[in-house]
Amino acid sequence: MTRMQWAFAMASTLGVGLLLASLQQNQPPPALPSGQSIRVLLSYRPGAGSFEAQYLFPGLMILPQGGSVQVLSGPSRENLQPVATVLADKPLNFNLQNGALVATFEGLSVALEAFVQLKPADPTSPVQYRLLSTPRESPLEYPGELWLENRGSGLLVVNSVDFQDYLKRVLPSEMPVGFHPEALKAQAVAARTYAFARQQADTFWNQFGADVDDSVSEQVYNNTRTHPATNAAVDATRNQILTFQGTPIQSFFFSTSPGATASIEEVWTERPAVPYLQGRTQTNPLTVSIRNEAEALAFFQNWNPEGFYDAASPFWRWKLRLSREELEALLSRTLPERARTAPPFVLTPEGPLSPDAPGFALGTLQQIRVLKRTSGGYVTDLEIQTSTGRFVVRRESHIRNLLRPSKAFTGRSDVALERWQGGPRLNFPALPSAAFALQEERDAQGQLLYITFWGGGFGHGVGMSQYGALGLALRGYDYRQILEHFYPGAKLETLR
Repeated sequence: MTRMQWAFAMASTLGVGLLLASLQQNQPPPALPSGQSIRVLLSYRPGAGSFEAQYLFPGLMILPQGGSVQVLSGPSRENLQPVATVLADKPLNFNLQNGALVATFEGLSVALEAFVQLKPADPTSPVQYRLLSTPRESPLEYPGELWLENRGSGLLVVNSVDFQDYLKRVLPSEMPVGFHPEALKAQAVAARTYAFARQQADTFWNQFGADVDDSVSEQVYNNTRTHPATNAAVDATRNQILTFQGTPIQSFFFSTSPGATASIEEVWTERPAVPYLQGRTQTNPLTVSIRNEAEALAFFQNWNPEGFYDAASPFWRWKLRLSREELEALLSRTLPERARTAPPFVLTPEGPLSPDAPGFALGTLQQIRVLKRTSGGYVTDLEIQTSTGRFVVRRESHIRNLLRPSKAFTGRSDVALERWQGGPRLNFPALPSAAFALQEERDAQGQLLYITFWGGGFGHGVGMSQYGALGLALRGYDYRQILEHFYPGAKLETLR
């Protein structure tokens, strides 16, 4: 244990606050990101099953709006030459012909090299790029600059965008615009902090000339049009971020807690514990501390919302009832799929599961059992017992994808995920959260008939709960107090 870890372990609550203050009071705020912009890898088909299917554009049709666009191209991002200038409101097409990139505009065709930059021809006339050739129902506009890279079988598209413009397109995509203004401000600070920290890090996206992508893998960007309420929240918190010991924090957030958040090291075991991401009760006056499965079942069967900060969410409580046959059909597909996707997290007593080994079969389902959960109710280790063996699935994301409440996996009948309000959702893509308890139904011979999953919450459970932020705002908290509640010990600073 390091000296710092010992200090946090031994200090009282007051002592921790004094310690943090002494560590941070002389720390200068971090500098603004270079150029005050961020690079976002855009998705062609959000949520697709592979990298290529999600991010490679087979072609691209762009309608520049607001000003003319200069097109540059070259063999690398650092070596570009002007190719053409395209007027506003004139379609600009990019297509692959025998693997080579060709631009077509105003009746002309121009061969391009592997990298392309689109930027305003006049820096004083900002351009919006309307992407017309995507599967999205309503094409949206992207400000700033676009960078294209020919990958042979498709195009990668990166949007280089001012931080404020980026956040104004993240906020309505991540939080309902009708939320309380103080909750929206808290979300703006969390989103800015997250993006700033990712820009300082060595991320997976750097190899594609980006800092983040536009999906739930990072923060959802430009999935919903900008709105005055979310714009105001971004402007009101301009340049404000959360830091810990002078460094931007990991400002994780998610939709809904069931009554508690989870500690980062419990949910993602490869990440070290940090004081500002520890599981906390999200109720008043009730304290959530689940010690066994009987207490977990009683907790999730409590559909009385009084005192719960997240109770405005339809997913604050939910349940799912599946027959043994439906579960066998589901697990026969998702268990080997999870084993292929993440072998370290799907185990048998002999070691990692080998779903492609000859003769592998799920067999008859005998029991599903929680082996380990957090004190706030999030399952971290789940055991599947069948007539052919015993399988253990770890990590909340894999558990949620293992138990997908959809007829695409269970059979021909629609699967209803019941919610405490707002009506059922049919064929939901994954379990809303890993916070649940199990209730079995067996016949007179003890054979398993049904399992009901009594659950709550939506998302991974780490950091700020968005519906919890709403609940606190409605109780009179301002955004600073909301952030202090969810990220205790973090310091709100203004970037220079």
